[in-house]
Amino acid sequence: MQDFYSDFEIFSQSWWPYIISLVISIISAIRIYVGGTYCESLARLDRKYVIITGGSSGIGLATAKELAKRGANLILAIRNAEKGAKALDDIKMIKSDANVIIKILDVSDFCSIRNFVEQLKNEYDKIDILINNAGTICQPPRKTAEGNELTYVTNYLGPFLLTHLLLPLLSKSDNGRVINVSALAHYNGKLNIDTANIGEYNGNDAFAGSKLALTLFTKHMAQLYKDTNITFNSVSPGLVRNTGHLANYSTLENSLLTKLSVWPWVWLFLKNPKQGCQSIVYLAVEPTLHKVSGCYFSDCEIKDPADVVNDSNIAKTLYEKSCKIVNIDPKTISVSTRNEATKVEG
Repeated sequence: MQDFYSDFEIFSQSWWPYIISLVISIISAIRIYVGGTYCESLARLDRKYVIITGGSSGIGLATAKELAKRGANLILAIRNAEKGAKALDDIKMIKSDANVIIKILDVSDFCSIRNFVEQLKNEYDKIDILINNAGTICQPPRKTAEGNELTYVTNYLGPFLLTHLLLPLLSKSDNGRVINVSALAHYNGKLNIDTANIGEYNGNDAFAGSKLALTLFTKHMAQLYKDTNITFNSVSPGLVRNTGHLANYSTLENSLLTKLSVWPWVWLFLKNPKQGCQSIVYLAVEPTLHKVSGCYFSDCEIKDPADVVNDSNIAKTLYEKSCKIVNIDPKTISVSTRNEATKVEG
């Protein structure tokens, strides 16, 4: 024991305590910076009906937990029933009396989307918030039953169709909100309108292109439906770990040794899902955003998206071709104008 105290005294009088303190301070500073901004709004969502696609894990589940705490009636649209049951248990551990319904939805399947919406129309008078969160990166490329590239459909065309079909229910809300989860990758994205022709394929490029399309679509919808009580905004959660994307397309998940060597850097420089969902939560709950539409958010602030997002001609071309692919005619969709909604409320 005497030797221990002697060694400790020598250690404490050396430079090592200062070096260790400096390293811990630097790591803490990096984690705080990487973590980004937290949603400071205390607003609640009592009696509000919120749909979250891809809510069984990652950012979607983290968002569900945060909104459950605020009293939202959650509808988790999940592809796998078993994962849905686990997500329900996870949310109940956070808030035992949370109002959560699990519904099966595959956003890459147009038939599944239509069936999902028909169920909602039979069960709900309104939907207040739609969070299009579900996303994927496919490597190698895959096609859907309709013959379209899977990453593009899951990340863009599926949300495109789902949003349109839910417009009548969203317009019944006093402030319907559509929140499309984009990504920093959209800045590097290139549009590929011909989704049936995969050609030379790269998973990262496909992901970036699909998120660019989603961001373009968001701004275009805000313009098309500016006279309604529905707002449309896109949001980047930042770089987030534990979303499953690494397992889908990266060799980083191939071996235990690789995982162990990479994990410290992933932990240090990527957000966790709770940090990643904060801007989504902000868009869902912040009262002052009830008339803010067509914007791109990051770290709970409006940021400039990629330049092409502001090109109305490209947005219109993308929109018209997307309508043909998913087989909808927006003119046939009944949506209340802001004045009509006000009369109904009165």
